[in-house]
Amino acid sequence: MEISRPTHTYRFSRKACIHASVAFLVVAAAVLFFAGTASANNDSETQYIRLLWTNDTHGFFVPVWHAEFEELDSYEGTAATEGKVGGYANIKALADKLRAPYPNSLFMDSGDTFDGSPVAQKTSGLGVIPVINAMGYDAMTPGNRDFAYGKAKFLEAAAAITAPYLSMNLRDEDTGELVLDPYLIKDLPGGMRVAIIGVTHPLSTTGFVHGENLAPRSSYEAFQVAKELTRLVARIRAEYHPDLVVALSHFGYLQDIKLASEQRGLDVILGAHTHHNIFEQHLVKDKSGKRDVVVVQAGSHGKYLGKLDLEVKHKHKRHSKIRVSNYELIRVTADRLIADDIVPDATVQALAENAYAPFAAELDRVIGTTDVVIARRGDVQSTMANLLTDAWSEIYGTDLSRHFGIRYGSSIVPGPITVGDVWNMVSPNIGGNGMYVGTTNGAFVYGQINGGLNREYGDDPYDWAGGDVTRFNNNVTYTYKVNTSDDQHLVDLKVGDDYLVQDGVVNAGNLAKTYTYAGSAPAGSGTPRRSDTTAVEEIIKYIEDHAGPISSGIDGRTQRLD
Repeated sequence: MEISRPTHTYRFSRKACIHASVAFLVVAAAVLFFAGTASANNDSETQYIRLLWTNDTHGFFVPVWHAEFEELDSYEGTAATEGKVGGYANIKALADKLRAPYPNSLFMDSGDTFDGSPVAQKTSGLGVIPVINAMGYDAMTPGNRDFAYGKAKFLEAAAAITAPYLSMNLRDEDTGELVLDPYLIKDLPGGMRVAIIGVTHPLSTTGFVHGENLAPRSSYEAFQVAKELTRLVARIRAEYHPDLVVALSHFGYLQDIKLASEQRGLDVILGAHTHHNIFEQHLVKDKSGKRDVVVVQAGSHGKYLGKLDLEVKHKHKRHSKIRVSNYELIRVTADRLIADDIVPDATVQALAENAYAPFAAELDRVIGTTDVVIARRGDVQSTMANLLTDAWSEIYGTDLSRHFGIRYGSSIVPGPITVGDVWNMVSPNIGGNGMYVGTTNGAFVYGQINGGLNREYGDDPYDWAGGDVTRFNNNVTYTYKVNTSDDQHLVDLKVGDDYLVQDGVVNAGNLAKTYTYAGSAPAGSGTPRRSDTTAVEEIIKYIEDHAGPISSGIDGRTQRLD
């Protein structure tokens, strides 16, 4: 039996016979009553459940290279040994294998599922949906990047997803009504009843607001859902007596820790958004101080499948005690599957191949080579962003070039670079694949970097909507401290030889100075967009015209001092 709000839809495998005898109806009602309450009324019973989940796969439904920042120097060797990671067919097969011994098991996704990969971007996310639907997820929640294509496209994708798609805080701006069912009650074959709640990141898109207070998207207030969540969990526990209450959250890891401490009643938060590889579960006391909330996250891009095994001991009618018996991030590699005698799921594999096929000729075209690992992540710089910003400033001869601190995007290992790699690097859905060339001032540079450092390293995680610090070309250099107050992180900041900040003091004259600018997004509303080219086209041509391999590296444009 599955029950989802707000419609209170009950799904049964057989329809009730309206001509049954009174005696049969009485017996049937008793059976249904005891089936719904047996586990909660069994004071001594200990049950076991396995939770499996993915998060932040970003539409990368085929295996990819994926280097973490700390792996840059070693990933070439790692990649040669283990090959690519992830891939929906591999994840599905592994999840099925791990679920088989557990009649109480769930397989879920915590968001950012159908935006990021080149195919996702070329199809506004819709090309990924058939593959997602074949995964067999028991529940899903949207992530912020799932709103990348606007309200209408999000609603179209949401309607096409066959798994229960949940959010207790996403509301329509016009009506104030919930857009999705806030939760699902799932009765499992092994006898457990689980409540699953969706918690969506406030960084959605125009047309949506968040929480009971209808807070504006991406605002600090939009994170304030703890009281609403507490009331919802209390109502669920009173009405359905679940053995376990799980939140699929796309708030972010540090944000989830704060949320867990502010609410009452959750048992588990399966997190997402910040791409944290959490190898040891975090236990957080809820606001009552009596319940431990398990907070976890499983990286990104399908590199890991999260596995959380729990013992659930029923202490009395309305309370159960949860203990983690095993927690693991399982690296999804071909070697792992072969070792466990797992064959990629054939249905998912075929759907993935069909989704990619229309774009294969274009995306697989080789345009150059690299002799270094080109990777996305890094708090303040990355090899991928350094390549892009330096290329645009070189192409247009500008003082400045900027690229957003995007987290998603697979890596490129030494060897060929393809058109698909460029789509992956540029992420043209941000900025509409535009090339913006014009002027800006020092105040813009200061605001982007100072604000980014405040968000990245500030005391309150609810101030950090997401993303790493905005990246600039190598003509912009700065030193910074992490462990200090907001607006004090920057020690020195320069554009060329011009100090915007020196020894922590802002130079107002240079903030007003004008600089030439190029980037894949405007530096304010007045930056002209070129009509004769796109950001992707410019990087393809740059790589094709480049003499020798691309050798983008981490350099001294940013330096941490503490």
